[in-house]
Amino acid sequence: MEKFRVGIIGTGFGAKVHAPMMDHHEGFEVVAISSVSRGNIEEARKASGIENVYADWRQMIEKETLDLVVVASAVHLHKEMVAAAFEKGVHVVCEKPMAMDTAETEEMITDRDKADKLALINHEFRFLPARMKIKEIMESGKLGGILHVRYECSFANYTGLTTKPRGWLGQEEKGGGMLGAIGSHMTDALQWWMDSSFKDVFAQLPIHIPTWTDENGNTENRTADDAFQIIGSLENGATVTLELLSAARQTDHTWRLEIYGTEGTLVMLDDKKVLLSTGNSPLEEVELEPELEAPSSMPQVAARYYNGFQRALDALYETLVSSEKHPYLADFEHGHSTQKVLDAVRTSAREGRKVEVK
Repeated sequence: MEKFRVGIIGTGFGAKVHAPMMDHHEGFEVVAISSVSRGNIEEARKASGIENVYADWRQMIEKETLDLVVVASAVHLHKEMVAAAFEKGVHVVCEKPMAMDTAETEEMITDRDKADKLALINHEFRFLPARMKIKEIMESGKLGGILHVRYECSFANYTGLTTKPRGWLGQEEKGGGMLGAIGSHMTDALQWWMDSSFKDVFAQLPIHIPTWTDENGNTENRTADDAFQIIGSLENGATVTLELLSAARQTDHTWRLEIYGTEGTLVMLDDKKVLLSTGNSPLEEVELEPELEAPSSMPQVAARYYNGFQRALDALYETLVSSEKHPYLADFEHGHSTQKVLDAVRTSAREGRKVEVK
């Protein structure tokens, strides 16, 4: 079986999830990983399981013979790193959100076209069985015309927000915030399921826990949102509400999706259960593909993502071998479409008005 040589930039999610996931896949070989902030090399080796760790990501791209670069850094660094990978002539998988704004995503698409290389956004959640089933149901037309979508997410992370630093995720100027971290996933999934783009949004981006102070009295001032509430509409005429809260003490469900159509209703709970009603019949649970079990040798952090990530890697491998993109993979055009929504949401929250998504 042909193996593709991978270099990963980022010792956070890149080292803890991308590296072990890809190294356990028979179609990929992670030959190197690089720190972004010249962090602790030994910690990176331990987290990723990869011995070849660089303190400079540019050196990794220049020195290693790679087929694919994974960019899993802070958002404000994505454009520069993606451009360097394309200059080297390798394929790219970039973490979401794609960039800081649509001006950057447009440049990244231009760089992709010049390099003539594969360029994908890591929306591995598309490959969860529950989300694939939603896509199947939507394409079947069983729900009829879509009237309204309610999509909610809540994390019981109040303790984490009040006892730990957020780092770059708490800094707006570095692309932090839950709108980018989770809102990008929700926006991508919604537009993918509906096969329709956002038309307009009205939003707010609160910071419920604006500061954190350590035991030495050092204070982290957070400038990036830790929640969002969005009201909008799609080009297909459906109305939408998107909401996320990360400062909950407790929550019954992490994810809840409700899709209301002229011919039926769909409900998804926690990416584990899908219920469907047609006509006026009661909601009934729909059978999903079995969950994939992670190998016992995989680190626990990465194993939590295995069910969707492994399927996404299978699709990526199939794409690299055949040169035909798997239909469920998100590409740079999808990333750009999502970025337009994120930009409009930020403008709406800042100016307190409804904003058209152009």
